[in-house]
Amino acid sequence: MKKTACIYTSNTGVGLISDVNLIQDILYEDYDVDVVYLEWGLDDNTKQPVFANYDIGIFIQDFGEQWFERNKINILIANEEWINSEKLTQLKYFDKILTKSTFAKHLLAPYNNNIVTTGFCTIDKNLNINPTKDFFHLAGKSYQKNTEDVLKCFSKSNLELTLLQSQRTDLTPTSNVNFIQEYLTTEEIATQLNDHKVHLCPSIYEGWGHYLYEGMSTGALIYATRLPMFVEWIDPDLVVYLDCVFYKHNDNYPFLKSTWPHQFGWLVDIKQLADAIDSHKKHLEKHNPDKVRQFFKHINEKNSKKIHTELTNI
Repeated sequence: MKKTACIYTSNTGVGLISDVNLIQDILYEDYDVDVVYLEWGLDDNTKQPVFANYDIGIFIQDFGEQWFERNKINILIANEEWINSEKLTQLKYFDKILTKSTFAKHLLAPYNNNIVTTGFCTIDKNLNINPTKDFFHLAGKSYQKNTEDVLKCFSKSNLELTLLQSQRTDLTPTSNVNFIQEYLTTEEIATQLNDHKVHLCPSIYEGWGHYLYEGMSTGALIYATRLPMFVEWIDPDLVVYLDCVFYKHNDNYPFLKSTWPHQFGWLVDIKQLADAIDSHKKHLEKHNPDKVRQFFKHINEKNSKKIHTELTNI
């Protein structure tokens, strides 16, 4: 008989749903897995799974103490930038915390004695098609992607950009930007990912950065901020890294307006980003899509095994 596990998270966006699906895939051979979205509440019996008690409870990003007693073991998969000051004091109640980078582990080390860095994994989006367009920026619902500076670069360029953005209304793209705001299916998003040669990922902060790794899964050329969590995992020969400056607070960028402890970040050198965009053909000449894709498959396999070990070795 399989053991039981429950994944707890908030139903706030595509990234967390991807995390849930990935963890379900990692555990399916060893555990019967339920999923609870924390918005449901303990009293919403119509949406509660069959089991009342689980061998492990796995919290992804969000958590509440009221759910802990349902599980013999409680584990947090942390996205450190979304842990507020009150939640930081509750980290001590977890039996184990998994972080996606050693940078995150160092941030959270004062709050729990059992923290393991596992990295993470990303759904493979490769469709084996040849890209026909150049620039793509997948902002989604996030304010961390530094879409502001991407648009500044293309406002001074004749090059074309596809921008997929589903939340913000304060952006004013120029005529050379294909601004997609309507709902796209998973398959339609995957097609956009595969149909572009260069993916712009100049994030201010990422716990992992699914949109970057999804781009790598297609073999795309990635422009990325030189974030510590990117540098830790990705060989500099596989991407174009952009220099950046650390900011604790900046009123011009929504993510950097927060007072949450770990909502700081890095802003790219916008001139370097603009120059890299203008010289994209030179970068594409040196780019090896097959090598990038093989790296993606390797890191996915390696980290999936590590996550499986840390979730089941309890």
